[in-house]
Amino acid sequence: MFDDQLLEDFAQNFYGYGNYKADYWFIGMEEGGGNSVTDISSRLNAWIKRGRRELENLAGYHAEFGISNLFGPNHKLQSTWGKLIRVLLSAKGPLPTIDEVRKYQGLHLGRSSGDTCLLELLPLPSPSTNNWLYGQHSQLPYLTNRETYKQMFITLRIALLKDRIIEHGPKVVIFYSHSLSNTLARDCRYWPYIRKDHYEWNDCIRGDKTSSSPRYHERIFSSFR
Repeated sequence: MFDDQLLEDFAQNFYGYGNYKADYWFIGMEEGGGNSVTDISSRLNAWIKRGRRELENLAGYHAEFGISNLFGPNHKLQSTWGKLIRVLLSAKGPLPTIDEVRKYQGLHLGRSSGDTCLLELLPLPSPSTNNWLYGQHSQLPYLTNRETYKQMFITLRIALLKDRIIEHGPKVVIFYSHSLSNTLARDCRYWPYIRKDHYEWNDCIRGDKTSSSPRYHERIFSSFR
């Protein structure tokens, strides 16, 4: 079973990685991972050990719960992060090479003093929308199933994310969802509530099947240059 007090503290106070002062923010539905009770508990304990931060350092936090192969020399390129990095580097200059994307992930993405902020609408890691470990291993009533969980957190998180955007005024906010999810359309409906009237909406920014193409990422940022 999970430590429910710790799980609730994490769910209410952890929002993602990087730097609120960054120019480029990425907001997704929820973080991947959390494939087992052991994995989730390791993440929670690492968060406690590092000071219960609202925003973590991506590399430091992952190293704390045992994931080091995504950072440092010869590291693995994480698929979702790689797409976000392509978008970012395409905004800053020529189309990036795979080595440039890998280097950015290893050294810069989601760092506490860097130029990116990675946030999630929902707080708890999960490997897919069809996977829900929390109901079996927690006694918190709102974690009984995914729907009660969403009802508990979506309105609260929309309000906080909107407040953070107003407070810090990032140059660009990119919302993304996974194209293979059957809930893509439902995911995308939340983004305008966070954006509200503070940013111009560019509807081509979505995780469709072309988003793995470098040319697509260049096109996404054409309206911001």
